[in-house]
Amino acid sequence: MIANMLSYYSMSKRDKLIQKILEGNSDVSPNEAVKILEMFGFRATPTGGSHLTFRKQNCPSITIILTQNPLKSYLLEKLQEALKHEGYSSD
Repeated sequence: MIANMLSYYSMSKRDKLIQKILEGNSDVSPNEAVKILEMFGFRATPTGGSHLTFRKQNCPSITIILTQNPLKSYLLEKLQEALKHEGYSSD
């Protein structure tokens, strides 16, 4: 258990955020979603109001509602799919 705790604390913020999303943690904020999508090269397109649509070639688009905190489960699933497309898995 101590080894698990040490490895968690030595992880970067990016790695912790990726792990949080892959584990299906229900308290992912819109700001965290935006950060992770931008890290992986998704580009934001304002769609009006509180929505941002992120696009990347060969990936499905993801629309984040900035006022929806925490994210709805269907958006969390889309983030998980985007991370899996980038080579990450929940294993």
